[in-house]
Amino acid sequence: MLGAMKKEKDSKVARDKVMGFLNEFELADKYNLYPAQLSGGQRQRCAIIQQILCSEHFLLMDEPFSGLDLLMLERTCDLIAKVSDMDDLNTIIVVTHDVTAACSVADHLWLMGRGSDAKGNLVPGSSIVKQYDLIERDLCWQPGIITTARFTDFVREVKNEFRRL
Repeated sequence: MLGAMKKEKDSKVARDKVMGFLNEFELADKYNLYPAQLSGGQRQRCAIIQQILCSEHFLLMDEPFSGLDLLMLERTCDLIAKVSDMDDLNTIIVVTHDVTAACSVADHLWLMGRGSDAKGNLVPGSSIVKQYDLIERDLCWQPGIITTARFTDFVREVKNEFRRL
């Protein structure tokens, strides 16, 4: 409710928005629980809802896949795709070490790493060392794409590039 009340002055409108998201994200039955009473995946979904309510079209996620089991990882990827599809203006930036999950929710991927100077010495800090356009490669926005051989080959390509850093 706090997130919704930042944008909506009418508490009924704010509550309706919150309940709509809780229903959409299968959390309506958890409405009156404290965060400590929720599972990690449920807390993650609540955090996503809160950010959507606060910023509306922009979502920055730092390691949203950490600590999730395989089932919850898949559901979180589905949730991110759902949020992305809610509005054409939605922009989601995901920072993660999970290459496969990142590839499954992205339309553009930027591989970060430390670059080197002309002498081959590592430069402090990180920068973009490789960019991938998954739209151009026809690897995004398709149901079941992650089960295809070309998607698996792409993930392997990204992981190999990451290992070279």
